[in-house]
Amino acid sequence: MQTENLKIRSIVSIVLLIMMTLFYQPSPVGGASIVNTDKDIYNYGEKIKVNFSNAPGNDSDWICIVPVGSPDSEGGDYKYIPKGLAGGLLMFDPPSPGKYEARAYYNYSRNGYVVSARYAFSVVITPEEEAAISQRMERKIDPNNPSEVNLLPGNGLVYILRETWTFTDIVDVQIKADGKPIVAMPYSKYYLFSVPAGDVKFTTGSLTEPGTNFGERKEVWSVRSGEATIKVKPGYVYYLKLKVVPMGVMVSAHLENVPHQEGAMLISSYKLTQMTTKNNIF
Repeated sequence: MQTENLKIRSIVSIVLLIMMTLFYQPSPVGGASIVNTDKDIYNYGEKIKVNFSNAPGNDSDWICIVPVGSPDSEGGDYKYIPKGLAGGLLMFDPPSPGKYEARAYYNYSRNGYVVSARYAFSVVITPEEEAAISQRMERKIDPNNPSEVNLLPGNGLVYILRETWTFTDIVDVQIKADGKPIVAMPYSKYYLFSVPAGDVKFTTGSLTEPGTNFGERKEVWSVRSGEATIKVKPGYVYYLKLKVVPMGVMVSAHLENVPHQEGAMLISSYKLTQMTTKNNIF
């Protein structure tokens, strides 16, 4: 009889354990950092809503959106969390189609590029939408333009132009293509870059300004590096806009692949002149 009671108790305990496993959802232990998006899959053009919780409330805490696989030190599209706010919502501009992560950096002033929490999501696009975007972002080379007609077979052409900004006109900005320096962009210039077809990732590198000695240049601290990827097709033309804006004693660099009509208009309206050499790419 005692043996039967023990068996019954064991069965009841197992049943209770199973029920607790199925129905009990534990809350974050020890104030675990949480970050997520309101959707796992976004349509192209939708803004990204990032929810966060258990933030320490420091003025240096921030959240960013970066492509999946990016180094933890990649800033991407970032926003600071308002000081003193432990939880809430941050809204981000629509990124290009692809796979992304939302990453939270809590206690950044102490921990640096240590990811406190991350959440993966995707941005998708229909073939019809992609075709419409391509028509705006690219055009075929102009056979009547001497700068374009001699493009190498299999290559595309990228106009790299610098948007005017009076307070940063003395700063030269290094531009890289897939990690390789290609040009140092001065103020009021544009540069023609011939590149083999494929996905080309453009980033900003060193930023310099004149030093105290003649001919000397010193590096400027940047709070943000620019980044843009262009899907280059052979025989087509693209426009990449660089903008450098002051951020206190530092500057912030931005890169954007703009529609070809907008790019041509900026070159004309700002009266930008073409660079005939790569300049010093330091």
